[in-house]
Amino acid sequence: MDTFTLFLALRPEPSLDDDALDRLAEVLRPGDPDLRVWREEGRGLLRVSTECSADRLEEALQLAHDLGAEVRAQCPGTLLEVSALGDEDSLVWRAVP
Repeated sequence: MDTFTLFLALRPEPSLDDDALDRLAEVLRPGDPDLRVWREEGRGLLRVSTECSADRLEEALQLAHDLGAEVRAQCPGTLLEVSALGDEDSLVWRAVP
């Protein structure tokens, strides 16, 4: 199995303040030491990243979609992009091409 980095971008509705961001980070995959949750202030986006293991890049992208579903369950909003990055290649899904 290979290791991949998963990223996602979500536009939260409503936007998150510091307390809401902290609460989200506490409940989203609490046992994941690689999980990072932050806001992109100027664009009003929520960004999330973590690491995963998968046999193929396409499987890793599906895991990124699964992570997006987990985030949306805790933080309503529009999922704009998910991506999986490996050592040599990446796959990206965007809601709007």
